Amino acid sequence: MTTAKGTIRHNVANIGEVTLHYAETGPEQGTLVLLLHGFPEFWYCWKDILPGLGETYHAVAPDMRGYNLSDKPDGVEAYHIRHLMQDVLDLADHFNAKKFYLVAHDWGAAIAYAVAIAHPERLQGLVILNGAHPWIFAELLNRHAGQIASSQYIAAFRDPEAEAKLLANDSDWLLDWTFRPHLEQGRMTDADIAAYRAAWAEPGAMTAMLNYYRATPLNPATEETFGKGSGLDPARFMVHVPTLVLWGEADEALQVANLEGLEDFIPDLRIIRLPGISHWVTHEAPERTLTEISAFINAQESAKKRGKA
Repeated sequence: MTTAKGTIRHNVANIGEVTLHYAETGPEQGTLVLLLHGFPEFWYCWKDILPGLGETYHAVAPDMRGYNLSDKPDGVEAYHIRHLMQDVLDLADHFNAKKFYLVAHDWGAAIAYAVAIAHPERLQGLVILNGAHPWIFAELLNRHAGQIASSQYIAAFRDPEAEAKLLANDSDWLLDWTFRPHLEQGRMTDADIAAYRAAWAEPGAMTAMLNYYRATPLNPATEETFGKGSGLDPARFMVHVPTLVLWGEADEALQVANLEGLEDFIPDLRIIRLPGISHWVTHEAPERTLTEISAFINAQESAKKRGKA
């Protein structure tokens, strides 16, 4: 795929347990920036971001395990967060990057937060796009009526019949739930929609994608469990990595309440709110997203160089 700003290259990385397909731009020996997509996307959600980042950095957007052209291991356990975290670390090792940047959206953000919490020494910086901090989200799922209502899809996606619903009629229901408004408003093209339909229809992909939800311990509270709290120790969820959060305030899946108290967990934090932008930040505000990501990484790199001077 060629764009006005450069060429997106495709390759695969055998990282032991799985082989991941990825798209990349920029110098292969440059500073590594890994971009992690969420549900139900794939590397393609970064197609408008990769060329700009690649002008300076080695930008790599994998299909996460289970998605599109990457391996799809069997069983729910294969999608436990520890495996998803390890994929990120192993992918960085594949590129010989002892330290790297993580840019992540939605489920990718959940994985990125987990990496940042457990392995801050590996990250030079973290950028989160409409992704929930794990402790805050767990509490909201237990105590916040709005977030509980917005998260009912999590329980629905665990249903054994969910695959059939999401694949029926060339995934029309899933398209309606996600990107059809973008198509109607001209933010996405017929070719974009065809790419998503093809990715969703890859053999085994939909089950693998839903297994992310089946493997997570997080679930919206019921009437019986409402208000009991997550029982998690907040001290175990500190993020000691410079972090930028871009947040579309019109997100219908993740309440803005996910930003409340975030500074208590991330000492080096900047939040940029995007009024009128929904959950799908890279589709609705690609230029702003690229600008903010680039500015953040550039600032971190400048500070690093000053520190060595």
